[in-house]
Amino acid sequence: MSKGKELWRAIKLFLLYTVIGETITGLGAIPLLFRGLSNHMSKEAILESFYESNYVKLLECTSYLLIIIIFTNNRYVKMSLGRMARMNRSTLWTAIGIAVMIGVGCMFSDVSFWELIGGEDSYFPEDAERIERIYGAMCKGVLGMLAGTILAPICEEILCRGIILRSMLKMRWHPWVAIPMSGLIFAVMHGTTLQTISILPFGIIIGWLYWRTKSLLPCIVIHMVNNAIAIGSAYLFETSDDDTEVSMKVWVILFTISISLIAFGINWYRMKTQPQYKSISLGESQNYPKE
Repeated sequence: MSKGKELWRAIKLFLLYTVIGETITGLGAIPLLFRGLSNHMSKEAILESFYESNYVKLLECTSYLLIIIIFTNNRYVKMSLGRMARMNRSTLWTAIGIAVMIGVGCMFSDVSFWELIGGEDSYFPEDAERIERIYGAMCKGVLGMLAGTILAPICEEILCRGIILRSMLKMRWHPWVAIPMSGLIFAVMHGTTLQTISILPFGIIIGWLYWRTKSLLPCIVIHMVNNAIAIGSAYLFETSDDDTEVSMKVWVILFTISISLIAFGINWYRMKTQPQYKSISLGESQNYPKE
């Protein structure tokens, strides 16, 4: 497929993804907007009701499910093992465990980093408040947890790695241009400056993993674990009255352990997915294994 055709294919799939996601949730949320305006509610109060509404959460779950069904059933993306298909069963289970470990490392390295430099509230107070409100609303119901921990990670990986990054690589972008670029798009999609900064390293890590394994599956596992910890932590803080301060020493230890888990996991995948094909460099074509 030529670069032009691949670019057009990626644009069409991006638009399809956006239409499915935004149309269902957007049109369905119009009654909430009118109700809020008729009751003279503030913008913040309307958003709060939007985040906490089980009706909206149901719409989100519906749109996510439709995206997954349409994109996988029509093979717009491939849920294959990629290079991991060469692994035996025990090694595949180990790969799942390593992916979980990377997800844990990514979540806690981000949290501990911000705590070590003074906390998110010190640098981006409005963003931190908005994120806390969204995750607090998610963790209040089963539908929110389902959307945030399972469905959203699958859909975001379909878009950002399965469509955007794969298309960049198919158009012969150098991996170390395509991976950060797709990671940046992934981070910006989350809507706040704080999340863009925090999520970019995470996007680069799972982008590298997708390029290395040619599979979305480990990326999805890592993403699910990361979101599950974030939403689970929000739930614990929401239901707990304990305001115990964590010492700086604990955050240093946690940050060190988290970075070590990520480094170990990346090295494990690097060693276990040695390609049978040449890695691409500038000016070379990418040889993809069959998926």
